[in-house]
Amino acid sequence: MARLSAEARFMIAIIILATFTYTSLWLSYVLRPIPIYHDVKKHSKHLNTSFGFEHVYVINSLTQTKRHERMKDIAKRLGLEFEFFPAVSSNDSKVFDEFKFDSELDPLHKASYITHYKIYQSIVDSEYEDALILDDNLDFELDISSIMSNVHKILPADWDLFHLSFCNSKEGVYSSPVPDRKNVSPDYKLFRSKWTHCANAYAISSSGASKLLKALKPTKLSIELELTNLIQSKEIASYTILPPPIVQWHSSDKGNYDLYSLKKSTLNLIIKKSKPLNSTLGFDNIYVTNVSERPGKREKLKSIAKKLKLRFEFVQAISQSDVDALKKFSPSNELHPPQKAHYLSHYKIYQSIVDNRYDSALILEDDIDFELNIVSIMTDTHRNLPADWEILYLGHCGELEGTTNEYLLDSNDISSEFKLFKSKRPYCTHAYAVSYVGALKMLQKLGKPTKFPIDIELVHMIEQEAIISYTIVPPVISRWRISEALDMYPGRKTLDLLFLKNSTLHSLGLTHESNSTLGFGHIYVVNLPSRPDRREKLEILANKFNLNFDFVPAVSKDDEEAQVQPGMGIGPTHKACYLSHYKIYKSIDEHKYESALILEDDVDLELNIASIITNVHRILPSNWDIFYLGFCSNWEGGGDPIEDKDNISPTHKLFPSRNPYCTHAYALSRTGIRKLLEKLSAEPYSPIDLELIGMINDKKLTSYTVMPPLVIQWRSPHNPSDISPGSRALDFYFLKTSALHFLGLLRESNITLGFNHIYAINQPDRKDRREKLDTLSTRLYFDLDIFDAVSENDNKKLDEFSPKSQLKPSEKAVYIDHYTIYKSIIDRNYGSALILEDNIDIELNISPIMTDVHQSLPSDWEMLYLGHCNNLEGKSSEPIIVSNRVGKPTNLPLDQELINMIQKGKIKSYTLIPPIIVHWHVPNESSKDKSSNDQTSDFYTLKNSTIKFIG
Repeated sequence: MARLSAEARFMIAIIILATFTYTSLWLSYVLRPIPIYHDVKKHSKHLNTSFGFEHVYVINSLTQTKRHERMKDIAKRLGLEFEFFPAVSSNDSKVFDEFKFDSELDPLHKASYITHYKIYQSIVDSEYEDALILDDNLDFELDISSIMSNVHKILPADWDLFHLSFCNSKEGVYSSPVPDRKNVSPDYKLFRSKWTHCANAYAISSSGASKLLKALKPTKLSIELELTNLIQSKEIASYTILPPPIVQWHSSDKGNYDLYSLKKSTLNLIIKKSKPLNSTLGFDNIYVTNVSERPGKREKLKSIAKKLKLRFEFVQAISQSDVDALKKFSPSNELHPPQKAHYLSHYKIYQSIVDNRYDSALILEDDIDFELNIVSIMTDTHRNLPADWEILYLGHCGELEGTTNEYLLDSNDISSEFKLFKSKRPYCTHAYAVSYVGALKMLQKLGKPTKFPIDIELVHMIEQEAIISYTIVPPVISRWRISEALDMYPGRKTLDLLFLKNSTLHSLGLTHESNSTLGFGHIYVVNLPSRPDRREKLEILANKFNLNFDFVPAVSKDDEEAQVQPGMGIGPTHKACYLSHYKIYKSIDEHKYESALILEDDVDLELNIASIITNVHRILPSNWDIFYLGFCSNWEGGGDPIEDKDNISPTHKLFPSRNPYCTHAYALSRTGIRKLLEKLSAEPYSPIDLELIGMINDKKLTSYTVMPPLVIQWRSPHNPSDISPGSRALDFYFLKTSALHFLGLLRESNITLGFNHIYAINQPDRKDRREKLDTLSTRLYFDLDIFDAVSENDNKKLDEFSPKSQLKPSEKAVYIDHYTIYKSIIDRNYGSALILEDNIDIELNISPIMTDVHQSLPSDWEMLYLGHCNNLEGKSSEPIIVSNRVGKPTNLPLDQELINMIQKGKIKSYTLIPPIIVHWHVPNESSKDKSSNDQTSDFYTLKNSTIKFIG
């Protein structure tokens, strides 16, 4: 083999050396210690007094004494320590000359520039690691200390500036948050700064101060724009928190200039007796279009404005009789005069928004009602509303809003009842806000009216993505009139109201109209004279939601006419029910109602039943004879729903009826009544619900059912049915939002959390736990069947069950307790039961959670875990694997036996994640008082502990 020349060997050595050197340098760079976050411990000592920074400066002019005092009050409330830094006066020309400013910069901006520059110099001279710089006209989020605690955990170590406030709507919109598993919190995110345009609340590091002292050379730019330019050129590393926890404060008479409002204002807490900061709900103006012939509505709105401390600008609506105005605007338009007038009234307001250069304005019609706490709701809305909005619907007439359109996950407070959605078809224009850009687009697009009313035109713009629109769901403003000759929405009277949670008009004692019969000709309620308690509940519900109930005395099973002859095949209870309904059929026929809804007195309604019924009427086939709003059968909904693009809604569908047992909520048409009276006799031979089902199955009645039901019976052990007390078919469905619960009228609508029974296993020597269980059941309104546990010292019972078992006595006792309950469930013929142990804590809002669980729980379920002790549950589709599972069942503890059955597919089991029931122990409880599984019981904590709530 030929030897390499000396020159070749030298070149190879050079290559090897170069490769080694490059690799070493590369590895040293990659593996260098990089500080990802700044030193949290170093800043933790300052969290309580200066939000985690070493020093706080507050810029204050000697002439602004009120601001001086207000900042001292805020600091006292927040525990903030700061130094007042004297602001340079705008009249100090001597200082201006020293800095050699460009002559184009005005004195105010010159003074501000120098003040901030002097603070940077103070930071460097004082050798502060960092400092917070604040103006004196600020308001603070009440929990800013906890927010800042999380900020310091993720603030990158390279930061020079950190903005706690800003004045640019694009900040955070076109950039992604700083990558971190949780960022600051679900509500607050940290972004790389882009265009802050403000310098009223920001922190600066020592390195940042040094950089600014070198970089700043006074020109014609203000300090805010200088900082923005340095951020844009990446000469300084700047971060911004969004939404800001600090905002500028303005008095109510100067309008609202801020892009964001605080969720919990410190200043509002301090100045409790002051006027509200915003009398226009966060917009620049509130227009109310009012027809001059309707002064009564104007007076109602004035009462609302006074109650809510709002300021309205009443604008006279164009009258449909003003022929000249209508022709001038659009002489060839096909719209009816009321629609033309309505269109033109709104168009003129868009013009006013542009002429006045309002950033935004709220447009209202005069037939509306407000949520009583609309001010606080709108505070949250403005915090979360995307900066690109052009229309915001505060009210609408479309029940599909919020169900089929896009939910803004990053723009909503999870705990809030009111959510922001991308608009889809928000019909009606009784309450919507418009931005300046939105108004310009509307003027351009809607200047030549077509054949469509104004609200339909806006929906078309939304669907064509010609305008960016969002909707608050549920609405915070609703219409209080639905059927009137002067309705602004002719032809869409079925677009019914969405009920408000707390009506302002109702709080003022002002009556208002609505569709009081849910779209039917009449509503009957069958009520036994012996049950005035039920009538009272329904009267309160009717008054709250403006429903008109006609209470009809029911026939009692003890009445003479309800008595039966031997061999009739029907009991007095069912006969009384039959006669009660038959009499109503006769009444409907006599009054010639086109349709009527029949309710029994033990019903509860879906809270937004009116809006859902609106869409029912839209798609209910014209040949209907009977329509079930409620039933107690699990056969309903088995076929195909009525064909329609959206049917009723994504959550409710209309089906042909199959076997809709029970008669607590159904409607009859005029033709349906005639068919019933022709077929039914005055003397019954079978229960009324079976008679109706027979006619439906024989095709003699055309019947439809809404699924899931809108009306259910609220029977319970304390409120048995007066018709069929033994019925267990009533537990198939639960309301999503119970109207009676909402009104505080019901404490026993679901006292077993959707199961037929609740067992609670109580150790015989733990009376303290028994008392705790009683307290829980009292607070959460559910019934417990206390099951006395077998003692681990009761050798006789333990040996009777399994004398050869290798389990410990305590494990045997647990096994026997649960096994005995399984037998009890079968013996009592319960459809389902919940089993609890006595050392538990429960999620405070477990009842509504379980309502949703039952609606989505697969029908094949055999076990449902509401609580567990496994930190892998929910992270994998497989349950944990327990080793050594061999031998007879009694050789393993009960929980492992159940897992064996789940693993082998012998039982179908589901788990709720996170659990809503967890183990609970007193802080000083000894280890001997804890079960063998308790060491794994702390993987989850409850969001709202009932035990902690009770105290």
